[in-house]
Amino acid sequence: MSNISLSAPSATVSLSDNCMMKQLLSILLVTAMLLSLLTSCGTERSSDTAKAPTENTIQTDKKHHILYFRDKDKSDKAVVTFFNSVTGESTNAEMEKIASDDTAVTFSCAGDTTAYNMAYITYGDKKTTDFAFNNCVSGWNRSEYGFLPYTQGMEIDYFPHYDHFTIDCNGYDKKIHIWTPDDYDPDAEEPYASIYVLDGQDDAYIEEEGATPKDVINIPEQVRSMTATTGYRAIVIGVSTYGDMVNYTRDDELIPDLGKMADSDYTGKTKRKGDDFARFVAEKLVPYIRSHYNVCTDALHTAVTGASLGGLESFYIGMQYPDIFGTVGAQSPSFWTYGDDAWTAYLKQKDFEKTTPFLYIYTGGGGDTDMDGDVTAMVERLKKLGYPKSKLAYDLYESGGHHVTFWRRFFSEFLEAMVFQHIEPLQKQ
Repeated sequence: MSNISLSAPSATVSLSDNCMMKQLLSILLVTAMLLSLLTSCGTERSSDTAKAPTENTIQTDKKHHILYFRDKDKSDKAVVTFFNSVTGESTNAEMEKIASDDTAVTFSCAGDTTAYNMAYITYGDKKTTDFAFNNCVSGWNRSEYGFLPYTQGMEIDYFPHYDHFTIDCNGYDKKIHIWTPDDYDPDAEEPYASIYVLDGQDDAYIEEEGATPKDVINIPEQVRSMTATTGYRAIVIGVSTYGDMVNYTRDDELIPDLGKMADSDYTGKTKRKGDDFARFVAEKLVPYIRSHYNVCTDALHTAVTGASLGGLESFYIGMQYPDIFGTVGAQSPSFWTYGDDAWTAYLKQKDFEKTTPFLYIYTGGGGDTDMDGDVTAMVERLKKLGYPKSKLAYDLYESGGHHVTFWRRFFSEFLEAMVFQHIEPLQKQ
């Protein structure tokens, strides 16, 4: 699989006349050079430039995307059910057994990601949990650690290595954790995308004794799957969010000050320094990463994501700095912190007709188990205030909850948003 190309797509033409062929190739070459200059990932994002990667620049077959399934119990048969969470349409397909070794058997099957965005697998008399199905998913693995994502054709690594450093953040040393692909090339001609993860210490500390892969989102493995299936390359910047535990706590850093809080009892529990934290990420951390790593310097290839309070702050960072972050992933975001008046007053200050990030939001249903009421209200508020429909994807998973197991199973939707700036079934509702 070749890496994503940010230049114009090539064309294949059959001509009998050699002169015509040479002329056409010359035209295509010049066109490609011009388009490459316009769409280079070093170009700063504006409302009229920086086009999203397309089917022509990312190698994937959406109609026949291959899903892999590894089963440690070595079942004789596996059947995948693809379904559309918006329309309810579904289809079943028997998976083909393609490999077997001492640890597991592997099945595969092609599915249509333009029609279905979810799947589950039945093996023997059991079935897996639901998981997001899209072009950034390679496979899922029934492993000794549980049901986890994996990348077909690559050695599974659920204990990835992170590099660590500290950088001053509002007067204290902020811990930053960096994951780069095994084949990361600091001198590569084509730079990498950047994914900033709030609460990034969780995945990074998987190397610590006692941590297990089932307790984290497995972000590096999911990014490896994305690269294997699309060619889109990225590094991960995990941002610790526990402050210094003296002057700043997680609640201080991940809640911005937007006025009166919805829960008056909670007001005294947070210093609401989310604006300071957002400024640190956008104005200090991002420039540092761009100067020390081989990454793109435009918004289109720079994303921020988080869950719960991390989802709230990721949303806030994206609204504050749309020229820096082109994609926002907010899983189960804590929009309950403020009521409609405060949110409306804040969002009315934004000009959604100019630059806006692609906004992917996930939440589970069930009321007490997740944030669906407040999150749905936010989505409707954004629509009412004119947020571009083409840049908003919302997945309300009725059976979901406020837990890492759900965020892990839906994280690939955020990656899909970052790569394609579109999530097929979700944006048809």
